[in-house]
Amino acid sequence: MAGKLKMDAIAAQTGYSVSTVSRVLSGKAATSTKARETIVSCARRLGVLEELACGRLLINDIAVFAPARTFSMGGDPFYHAVTRGIAGATAAHDVHLSYCSLEEQDADLARFLAKAGHKNISALIMIGIDDPAVHRLAQTLGKPCVLINASNRESRLDAVSPDHRAIGFNAARHLLAHGHRRILTITTLRRETLSVRLEGILEAYRHFHVAFEAATDLLVTEGFGGNEAAQRLAQWFDARPADQWPQALLCGSADMTAGIQRMLAQRGLRVPQDVSLISTDVEGQLDGSVTGIAVPCRELGVEAVHLLQTRLNRPQAPVFNLLLPGRLVEFGTVSQATRHAAQAFPSP
Repeated sequence: MAGKLKMDAIAAQTGYSVSTVSRVLSGKAATSTKARETIVSCARRLGVLEELACGRLLINDIAVFAPARTFSMGGDPFYHAVTRGIAGATAAHDVHLSYCSLEEQDADLARFLAKAGHKNISALIMIGIDDPAVHRLAQTLGKPCVLINASNRESRLDAVSPDHRAIGFNAARHLLAHGHRRILTITTLRRETLSVRLEGILEAYRHFHVAFEAATDLLVTEGFGGNEAAQRLAQWFDARPADQWPQALLCGSADMTAGIQRMLAQRGLRVPQDVSLISTDVEGQLDGSVTGIAVPCRELGVEAVHLLQTRLNRPQAPVFNLLLPGRLVEFGTVSQATRHAAQAFPSP
């Protein structure tokens, strides 16, 4: 009875019928934008939104922006998994998802505004879009917006990301805890998220009181590709005698890890007998054969949808910045360092 009385009160205050109020509060799409905004605003004033079941989504059209590689065949498996998480979180609701490609930096602002500013779009999700100009423009639209895995220095918008620093720290800690001291980290710094992972790796070295020398412990590639990583590592090996080769390899992405696996096999180097191998991104590994940190890809999409609902219910709440930790998955590619190696490279 209390629910019926509140719908009656909303109908009386807004001038819309009880059936229209019911459709809006049930998340149905068959209402005008004006009706929805008026009814939701009244429901918020009366405290009705706070009483709704947390699973009910009062958003009808979400525009999802992501780099073009997200939508290409064989493109970015990380971002593709995130979009699957968004789709899964909205599947039980009357929500329409539309997608638009946008570059991480120097994005096409007119393209973004044409899509995001359309009257039918009621909420925005941006995956991997670091451009602060886009963030500022999104804020002016007055629509719930969540960033996923993006730089959010200005803290204008709600955001959810993997805890990249913790991911890097835990990957390096796993190797160091197994006694490895001669470790080569192979990564690219094209994305800020990978730079943050590197900060976590450096933190693990400090935690174990081990010196990190960039000249010998870090190999930076231009891109994310496995072929480039394999080629650069082969050149690195060729430039040094075998007794200076690393005991363990720490890879920054799934594609890079796969390329390095191929390169090691071509050289007859066994994993983990000859060299240990770990990745800070095991999402997308087709054979699931590499020890590493599983990045919570689908979970990012799910939590982004919940943040949209939270922002709708509490428009004046502080900006949220949610970090999701990864989890270590063990596939036996990290061995305990040999006694000889531990003696040759002791911890201080």
